[in-house]
Amino acid sequence: MADPDPRPGGSLLTPGPAAGSETKFHYLFKEESAGQLSGGNRMEISRFNSKLRSYGQWKQHLSHTMNEYQRWLKKYRLLTRDSAQRIDQCRRALAEESLTVAFVAEFSRGKTELINAIFFADYGRRLLPSAAGRTTMCPTEMFYDRQADSAYVRLLPIETRLQETPLEALKQQPEAWIQRELDLTSADQIEAALGEVVQSRQVPVQEAIRLGLYDPADNPQHEQLPETVEIPRWRHALISFPHPLLKQGLVILDTPGLNALGSEPELTLSMLPSAQAILFVLAADTGVTRSDLEMWRNHVRSGKRRRNQGLMVVLNKIDTLWDELQDGSAIDRAIERQCRESADILGIPRSNIFPVSAHKGLLGKVKGDRELLRRSALPALEEYLSRELLDSRREIVRDTVSAEISHMLESTIGIVVSKQRSIRAQLEEFRGLSGKSREVIEHLMTRTRAEQAAYIQDVNSFNASRDLLREQSQRLMQMLDLEQLEQRIEAAQKEMRGAWTTRGLRRVMQALFDELRDDMQTLVGESEQARKTIRSIYRRFQSQHDFSVVQPRMFSVMRFRVELEMLYQEAEIFRNSPVMAVTEKHFVVRRFLMSLVGRARMIFTTARREVAEWLDGVLDPLSLQIEQHREQMETRLQDLQKISRSRDTLERRVAELQKQERAVERQLLVLRNLYNRINTAHPPSPGQDTKPRLVS
Repeated sequence: MADPDPRPGGSLLTPGPAAGSETKFHYLFKEESAGQLSGGNRMEISRFNSKLRSYGQWKQHLSHTMNEYQRWLKKYRLLTRDSAQRIDQCRRALAEESLTVAFVAEFSRGKTELINAIFFADYGRRLLPSAAGRTTMCPTEMFYDRQADSAYVRLLPIETRLQETPLEALKQQPEAWIQRELDLTSADQIEAALGEVVQSRQVPVQEAIRLGLYDPADNPQHEQLPETVEIPRWRHALISFPHPLLKQGLVILDTPGLNALGSEPELTLSMLPSAQAILFVLAADTGVTRSDLEMWRNHVRSGKRRRNQGLMVVLNKIDTLWDELQDGSAIDRAIERQCRESADILGIPRSNIFPVSAHKGLLGKVKGDRELLRRSALPALEEYLSRELLDSRREIVRDTVSAEISHMLESTIGIVVSKQRSIRAQLEEFRGLSGKSREVIEHLMTRTRAEQAAYIQDVNSFNASRDLLREQSQRLMQMLDLEQLEQRIEAAQKEMRGAWTTRGLRRVMQALFDELRDDMQTLVGESEQARKTIRSIYRRFQSQHDFSVVQPRMFSVMRFRVELEMLYQEAEIFRNSPVMAVTEKHFVVRRFLMSLVGRARMIFTTARREVAEWLDGVLDPLSLQIEQHREQMETRLQDLQKISRSRDTLERRVAELQKQERAVERQLLVLRNLYNRINTAHPPSPGQDTKPRLVS
């Protein structure tokens, strides 16, 4: 295979002359080939790629342990509807858990080349088109579609901007997209298909205005409207590709320049805030330009990014400062000066600025030139990504999925320990009956019947409390009635379209979110009453019948209230923005409904689903213990009746209980080992055994 074209902007994807017009290179897309060079030499897998693979192994280990736990529960008839649902939710959350890295930059900053250098250099070629003069024209998401299990490019026509359907809803409508299948055996076909994202076309200026892609107020240099305007051919692109990192849940969001961020509100208000990391790319040869600063202030450093969490600034193209007539120290000082000036302008610490040369870093990896890779400074950025991004992501999974399964295991261990105590109490009681008279046994039978009668009364009380909880559940679901929510949104939408002034439009927007905020506050109070009812039911049985202390799964609406409050603040910023006064009302209303109101709808929809799931199975663990305790009391009474008739039964029953005690001890050992495995502190290192050592 010919060496890649080393020229700036030269294609690393196009085969050399000797390869012919089409080169078969399907082997490059096998997982085991990642990390190989075109010349057959091995290159170092980047720190980020290595840790991401390790992170994927750790998640797989968690999934296997959850499956083993569910099989154990089913085997011993402890798999309730609630526990099966919770394990399924954790398994789904782990499988769907993704790591989104967003690249944001103005045109011609080299961010697509940076994506190639960090994530796809292992293929020995430039995967995404980033030649000179070509730039991403529409937002592009790269991921792996597990359900379709295929490679494709889906393109959303720009004309869909005239619809009021949110982008997330359009993603669920395949018929709205143009799909190009990727032939993994053809370099030419892949290059052509991926090159679609940079396509544009000329349209009459009135059509551009209608699409919201041209505003005369933003172009004061035009004394009169131009006849035609260049616009992107596509509104959004989805690329499913079988890259090992994408298969492990990595999602790459490549955004176009400032104009696209301003015209696609879902990018700014939803997709960027939900990304785990944002890489804001500058060019060393231009520094921080006015459009860079506007993009930074209005679209990047907002909301949760104000503390610089997951936010990195990449000063790309430092190779433009390399000068053979200067020594290395002078070049380093020039780069450092540019970094400090950029940090001062952006208002962030110098440590958040990473000077790199994406082009030289990619070239160094592809050609196996370690010195060129070192000079590109790309490894420092990759090290920071692996340390800050993946470690924090692992902690989030541990605090959610691992914590949930750990809580369930603690409850299961408590139930088994309670059973162990009951067996030991019976053993002690039966051993004490050896040599006792029939009258003593009859007395025990009478006492057991009295305990059984009292227990049945408590079970009836439990059923009454469950009816009370059912009434509270109905009130909660009425507050989360989605039909009423839609009616309220439709009424507000009608008012907004009929508003004559910007002030009137703002008033309707505020009134809608004030109502949603009040509804959420009422929901919080009602859910707290349900929580109190659940806690009192559990405590009664734990105190009166010595049940193991199994904490009920408590659900808090508070996180939805916090999400809505943050959205309320975003709506206030949007409502009071000067853009409201200068943008055509139709686009203002559409942007408000698609982004802010759409997210509010999602908050209430998710809250309704999770509240219903919580209330549907929250008493299942206690119901299981109640039934087990009832069976144990009946068995004990039957044993006493048999013992009163034959003393041989006593010896057989003692032997059976001893056997049960040993079996329960083995069950506890398995459960405690599962608990230790779930709480493994760190993902295994590459090549390390993923199974922790079991302990007794």
